[in-house]
Amino acid sequence: MQVWDPYTRIWHWLLLLGIIFQYITGEVLDDQIHNHALLGYGLLGMMIFRVLWGLIGPETVRFVTFVPAPSQVISYLKRQQSTLYTSHNPLGALATIGFIVIIFIQSVSGLFMTDEIFFTALLHHWLSEAVTESIVRLHDWMFTLLLLFIAIHITAILFHRFTTEPYLIKSMVTGSKPHSHRYRTLPKVQLHLRAWGCILLSMFKIIILVNYVPDWLGIEEELWY
Repeated sequence: MQVWDPYTRIWHWLLLLGIIFQYITGEVLDDQIHNHALLGYGLLGMMIFRVLWGLIGPETVRFVTFVPAPSQVISYLKRQQSTLYTSHNPLGALATIGFIVIIFIQSVSGLFMTDEIFFTALLHHWLSEAVTESIVRLHDWMFTLLLLFIAIHITAILFHRFTTEPYLIKSMVTGSKPHSHRYRTLPKVQLHLRAWGCILLSMFKIIILVNYVPDWLGIEEELWY
């Protein structure tokens, strides 16, 4: 039955491509910092979308549906529950929240970055130098944490793929899992209206951030580019 809606699946795969692009432009290539920053705005918009979608999207992607209580996590780790999860299992749910938080912090902290040669982010001159340096270090630390999360995530996917959930990867392509569930699906018109409302609101927030926030904070335009 249908579990993952098209917007959730597209978000998932675009996020994967975005992280790969950010790694290449940030760690491998030396002359792509502007493109790195531009996609950083896009990733921030994607995180805003996912938070909004987690509030008003289909039941299977709502935070209230899949975010586990501590007791559920403990039971899952002890394998006291043999439940076949329609949405994320408890550890998968924590991983999802972790990715959203880490990438959100990465995107926001990137607004304070500079390479002191070719690029200065739009909020770099807003705070004191000491605070900005701390935020830059946070950006580096969160990237390391992101790589660790990715490694754990891939390991967990492969484990479930070859044990309890052989359909796990396929379901993120087709949107379906081979068992029934009690969650209601949104009518197509309502699904698209809600999704595009979240997309447009996310884009609007990024446009406001890039074009107006520096002026509101008193940052001279010539200082960021």
